Amino acid sequence: MKTHNFPSPPLDFILQQDSVSKISAPAKTTLCSSGDSCQHLIILYEGRVKVYYPATDGRSITLYHIGVNESCILTASCIVNDMQFPAIAETETDVKGYAVPADKVQKWMQTELQWQHYLFGLLSQRMASLIELVNGLAFKRLDNRLADYLLQQFKLENTSQLYTTHQLIADELASSREVISRLLKEFEREQFITLGRGYIKLLALEKLQNITIENH
Repeated sequence: MKTHNFPSPPLDFILQQDSVSKISAPAKTTLCSSGDSCQHLIILYEGRVKVYYPATDGRSITLYHIGVNESCILTASCIVNDMQFPAIAETETDVKGYAVPADKVQKWMQTELQWQHYLFGLLSQRMASLIELVNGLAFKRLDNRLADYLLQQFKLENTSQLYTTHQLIADELASSREVISRLLKEFEREQFITLGRGYIKLLALEKLQNITIENH
C-alpha cells in the first residue's frame, strides 16, 4: 500500500474568508450519512475521519481516511454536482476543521485558481488510492492484504503493539470478522504476531513483509 502525498489546502486564502467557520466533533461522530445533502466542505486541521460504504449484509468497506489538511472528495463532488452523499463519514478521533459553505465551494471553483488546484489535486490523489483499493480487492489474496494492512498500521502508529479489534480490521478490508480472526490465528501459529485481548503484537517484521510480496 502506497503513501499518497495530498496537496496542501490554500489556508492563507481560506482563513481570510468570513464565511469559513471552525467546527469540532468528538470521536465516533457521524458527520455525514448516505443520502444527506452536503452543506459544507470540511478541511481538517486536527484528527482523523473514516469514509466507508455499508453493505446490506452488515459488512462495510472503508473507502478512505481523511487526515490533517485533507478533505472529503466525495463531499466536494456532491456539492459541485448537487448530489446526495453516497457513503458515511465518521470521526475516528476527536476532530477540528474549517467548514467551507457549499456555495463558496462552487463559487471558488470558478474564480479561485488556488482552490481549483487544491480540489483537483485532492481528486487525483484520492482516485489513485481508490484504484489501489479496487486492485487489492480484485487481484490480491486476503492474507496479502491483511499483512499489508497490519504493516501499515504498525508504521502509522510507530509501535509494535497495535490496539484494534478484528471487526475493525474486517471493516477496513471488506471482509467478515470470522475470516479475519481465522487469518490472524494463522499468522499467530506461524509466529508472525501474537494476539491479545484488544491488541496485536508484531513478532517477525520480515516474515510479515514476505507475505505481502507473495504471488497472489
